Amino acid sequence: MKEQLITERLILRKLRKEDAEPMFYNWCNDPEVAKYTLWVEHQDVETTKQLVDMWLEEERTTNVVRFMITLKDSGTLIGSIDTVDFINGVPEIGYCLSRQYWNRGYMTEACQAFINYLIELGYSKIVIRADVRNISSNRVIEKCGFKYTHQEFFEHRSPARYDESVTVNWYELEK
Repeated sequence: MKEQLITERLILRKLRKEDAEPMFYNWCNDPEVAKYTLWVEHQDVETTKQLVDMWLEEERTTNVVRFMITLKDSGTLIGSIDTVDFINGVPEIGYCLSRQYWNRGYMTEACQAFINYLIELGYSKIVIRADVRNISSNRVIEKCGFKYTHQEFFEHRSPARYDESVTVNWYELEK
């Protein structure tokens, strides 16, 4: 596994334990970032530290592929992108980005690099889904070459959002 992916403006690098605080302050505590995710905004940095510990363990014990998104010029941590699931061996991508960096093309740039890396790893098909209400994320997905396949009613199984159900768009990319 590569330690980092480099794009024109970004460095995607492996998660570090010390990423918890910037994650919390840059996006994990933001209800607007969490709005269309399976998790709710974090109320304290301890919650984010627990997430980082869980992710680090997951990276040691599973085939998850995960990168933290940083700005190349400053090293500022602005988001994450990873394989949130494998459906019959097909990776499903998930991502988050700090709100102050929305609408600048960063997620499209990161997602394209991540897709290329997954293809390099030997995956010929990749899937991704997005809440139908998340217009920006659906646009990123389409810009990255994914093709819409269908909509699905999704009941959250996360304790954080147990009372919420949504409709998601499913997309596929085949190389």
